[in-house]
Amino acid sequence: MEEFLNVKEGLDFVDGDKDLYKILLDAYLEENKISQEDLAALIKRKDFEGAAKTVHRTKGASYQIGAKKIGDKAQYLEDVFRGKVSPAAKDKSEEELLCLAEDFFSDYKKCLDEVERATKITGC
Repeated sequence: MEEFLNVKEGLDFVDGDKDLYKILLDAYLEENKISQEDLAALIKRKDFEGAAKTVHRTKGASYQIGAKKIGDKAQYLEDVFRGKVSPAAKDKSEEELLCLAEDFFSDYKKCLDEVERATKITGC
């Protein structure tokens, strides 16, 4: 099993419809583009609402395809940016927030690689 993408969970989400799942995987790669530089710029501007919205989209899309680990990481970041956990973004240093974002993106890139591989699997 892959580390970030659970194909079985993703297929369960779409009642086993492999064609629909392939569409979701392709859409994840095409429409779920989140940039580390863009998120870093939002953090530096202290635009925590914009940062929360950015990771929120990735969270939902990740859960739909069976990428729970990335969905959970995005959920945590969103909660930090929205002040739902302590310490909230407003109470963290810019350096701490950038480190959290860097950790997220390290795994997010691995997830994208797994999604890319999954789109090439015959029958999926």
